[in-house]
Amino acid sequence: MMIDQVFKQACEVIKVIEEAGGEAFIVGGSVRDYLSGREVNDIDIATSESPQRIQEIFDKVIPVGIEHGTVIVRHQGESYEVTTYRVEGGYEDYRHPDKVNFVDDIKLDLARRDFTMNAIAMSRNGELIDPYLGYESIKKKSIQAVGNPLERFREDPLRMMRAVRFASQLSFTIDSETKSALEEMSGLLACISIERIAIETEKLFSGKDYKLGLQLLEDSGLQKHLPIFKGFQFQEDYPKAILYTWHEIIAFYTFSHSEISVEAFVNHWKLSNATKRKSEHLLSGLKIYENEKKVTPWLVYQLNEGSFASFERVCLALYDECDGLQNSMRRTKKDLIIHHRKELHFQAKDLISLFPARPKGPWISEWLEAIEYEVVTERIENNYEKIKEWVKSWNPPARN
Repeated sequence: MMIDQVFKQACEVIKVIEEAGGEAFIVGGSVRDYLSGREVNDIDIATSESPQRIQEIFDKVIPVGIEHGTVIVRHQGESYEVTTYRVEGGYEDYRHPDKVNFVDDIKLDLARRDFTMNAIAMSRNGELIDPYLGYESIKKKSIQAVGNPLERFREDPLRMMRAVRFASQLSFTIDSETKSALEEMSGLLACISIERIAIETEKLFSGKDYKLGLQLLEDSGLQKHLPIFKGFQFQEDYPKAILYTWHEIIAFYTFSHSEISVEAFVNHWKLSNATKRKSEHLLSGLKIYENEKKVTPWLVYQLNEGSFASFERVCLALYDECDGLQNSMRRTKKDLIIHHRKELHFQAKDLISLFPARPKGPWISEWLEAIEYEVVTERIENNYEKIKEWVKSWNPPARN
């Protein structure tokens, strides 16, 4: 098999190892993606050489997980994870092996991997080492556990979420034995940290066949162990389009289910404050858009340009008729009278001087937002005197 240029530098790393007397292969997701015609990203290498030996062979080595046999080799500006062949024993914490033994046989190393499609090694000449017929699984578009699926899922229950996530991303089916094991072992997902589950869930929603992934979550029983989602009927709650990030997912579901808050999502899934802010930002825009179902100056003013793509995706997921929304928003943004509150020709100090007897309080921000709205929607000109007259004639309920 002719090997693709994308592996050129990785093959150079392998050649250096071979010339030093060792053996090495490209392994894992990059081989799977290459064989299935997908874009290849991170390239991992497995080798017969110990981490110490790899450090001797290469000048630039970062010992990121040396106790498990893994180092990062820097070569021509690229990083390659190089891991010594190993076998593992016992998984008391359902994640890390209780012991790791280094071996010198690539087939023993492949035996510890999760799915047959991920248990293929490729030499720098393109030769495949494929003891579990992973290439056949790829051609059949089938996700099949290596060996006994019950044992694979017991070692690390997160592999169940990975199976469903791969189905979503690759549009593969899960073979019957592996699917039965999913259903039988789904309860073990409760042993896995929510942070790890969150990573797989986000990837599932971004898969081109995310509806299949969500259906598998429901059918397998895994959904019962997912915060917030465990009460959903996914068949009734499908997004109409792909959602790429957690803040898009949260905005979609909190808008669709008013009884669920952004804060509840973030807390239960242990997500970041940045995700919370982005979710709330999108949600506020959705509430504005809901009123008129079109791009308005006020909507664009309220959203930052970096969120336009996410906003369009959530709208597509909700309404299915929002193509071109980003372009419309960018055109509208160019024509805005102001782009930020600081561009108003009437500021907080002017309000305070206009009402010197009134104690400072939330009313100042509320009034400034009202002024912003009037200016952005071109109801009044962005002119100090015009705004001053409008403020004097405007008589909202008095509040501190």
